[in-house]
Amino acid sequence: MRKLICVLGAVICFMSCAVSALADVIWVPEDSFYVEHASECTYEGRTYTANGPDGVVILYASPQSSQKIDTWENGHTAYISFIYKDKRGTLWGICEEDHKSGWVPMEYMDEIYDNVSFAREYESEIQEQDGALDGQYMGKDIYLWEYPASPDPSVMTVSDNVPEYYRVYEDSAGHSWGYVGYYYGYRDKWICLDAPDAGMDVLYPDTAPGIGETRPVEKDFTGERIVPEEGQGNAVALAAGMVLLVVAITAGLLFALKQKGRQKSQQ
Repeated sequence: MRKLICVLGAVICFMSCAVSALADVIWVPEDSFYVEHASECTYEGRTYTANGPDGVVILYASPQSSQKIDTWENGHTAYISFIYKDKRGTLWGICEEDHKSGWVPMEYMDEIYDNVSFAREYESEIQEQDGALDGQYMGKDIYLWEYPASPDPSVMTVSDNVPEYYRVYEDSAGHSWGYVGYYYGYRDKWICLDAPDAGMDVLYPDTAPGIGETRPVEKDFTGERIVPEEGQGNAVALAAGMVLLVVAITAGLLFALKQKGRQKSQQ
């Protein structure tokens, strides 16, 4: 019986670890070009807005194929999971939506202000500092913000463990914010250390700090539209075909020589 209990305990422990591991998984695109070039792609995981020439952005089958998958009007928002750089130095982002997968030139996509944008803009004001939320908030609802004072924060109940942070930022109103890398499925969030359970109207009854305000992006579209390097894809296919042809011819010659050798031995 004791042995059985130990085995069950080990199984439960293993399952708990497996669930935790699955929570940290980054889902990769089911896209043939991505699968072939995964080692050349970098994780992005951000949302962008279409802003291309003639008011549209074209979604291509791959950075090496001119096949058009979709056309977005400027203003369309899309989640870019990975980025690939071609031999010209052009960055391509992959998007999967509406059961379609395709690639767009990142030059025609404007970033939506998020935690990455905030960290870049306020880098000099963010300090390295470890800490954890006070235990008095156990069992209470707290706000998790994309960045300090961001719109539409998430709300969750603190249970089991309090959030831990390792960076601190102080806004113009004097509120201290802690950066939480991961907490029960939430990634890259900020909590207000002064009042974790307070919303925007409580934190800023008069004026918000204005972080992440929309800034117009002006672009020069006088050049030619960016298109895939289709020639490179054709060259790869041609090279592969040539290799297969050489292999087939070589195999045929070897078979013919083998047959000729058999005939001589029978004589």
